[in-house]
Amino acid sequence: MQHSFKQGGNKRGFTLVELLVVIAIIGILIGLLLPAVQAAREAARRMQCTNQIKQVALALHNYVDANQGTLPTMAPFAGGGWDKYAPYSVTISLLPFMEENARYTQILELDRRRNAGELGTWDGFFSQEVYQNRIAGLICPSEPNGKTPSVHAQNARTNIMYSLGDGTSKLDAPYTHPNYISVSTKKCNTRGLFHQYDWKPLSACSDGTSNTAAVSESASAPEGYYSAAVKGGSATVSNFYTEDLNCHPDVCMNNARDPNDMTRLVTTCDTWRGNFYQDGRPWNGFHTVLPPNSPSCQATTGGYWGALYPANSYHSGGVNVGMADGSVRFVSDTIDCGDISAVSTKCTGKSPYGVWGALGTPQGGETSQSM
Repeated sequence: MQHSFKQGGNKRGFTLVELLVVIAIIGILIGLLLPAVQAAREAARRMQCTNQIKQVALALHNYVDANQGTLPTMAPFAGGGWDKYAPYSVTISLLPFMEENARYTQILELDRRRNAGELGTWDGFFSQEVYQNRIAGLICPSEPNGKTPSVHAQNARTNIMYSLGDGTSKLDAPYTHPNYISVSTKKCNTRGLFHQYDWKPLSACSDGTSNTAAVSESASAPEGYYSAAVKGGSATVSNFYTEDLNCHPDVCMNNARDPNDMTRLVTTCDTWRGNFYQDGRPWNGFHTVLPPNSPSCQATTGGYWGALYPANSYHSGGVNVGMADGSVRFVSDTIDCGDISAVSTKCTGKSPYGVWGALGTPQGGETSQSM
């Protein structure tokens, strides 16, 4: 018997060229979609950061309600000299209002033991487990170093910063510190809502709580003490600050290291920004002078007390700012900062630093109209 087989049509696979074309098209599509995916993820991170700052702003209001209308201070210290200095942050005062009452109780006990001489001068303030355990609500999800302990005693970091307004003196030590220049250098450092040894009532916001910045953010300095790798760049700058409180913000802006050009001014800035959530010294605050994401600067003249610490973040184009009324706004890098060549010697009155300066002064006699 003779069998016949019917041959079908010619079958063939993809050619190499066709495969390469398909792969190229897929690669192009991925390249087009990836930025959109990354943008969506960053939008979600920014939203979470906004919510966290909102919770801190609400905690401030709860604190005020429980303390006869008074806001907490930065870096209160126990009397008795430098060995009793404990520069606690505003965050410490807010812990009971952030569902962290157990942590707050532990810190109070450590402070009692330190004052009783049971711990070393700084042991009760740094090298303790309560300061090494991270508080998730203080870390912006866009912060790349947030889950990594600081290089100092493995302490937990923070991105939450409190408003120092447009006063620019550093003043990170008590009056008993041997390097303290004079009490007169304190005169203009209380322009914002929060300063050391200064408890303001919320009613001090005569410009309106909706026009007064209270809380913002800063990226943590990964290198820690004397760090150059602060977001926005940092530098120790001469002719920026003098003992008579003449601060020249434009000198800082024009001379600090450009993070995109590592050849420019590779000096460092004395800043522990974000390295310790418990630290209430000015590097865990922000000035409303230079625009967000500007360089941080410390002066080489005028003693130890001149510094500018702008708000900064890893968000594109600006920072989140919690207002004194509990609302949160996104402040752009391009916000009006007035005349940054102006000398900040005024202790009262309107800020010379535009809308941004106005947001930092609760009773400057101005209100912000736009950002």
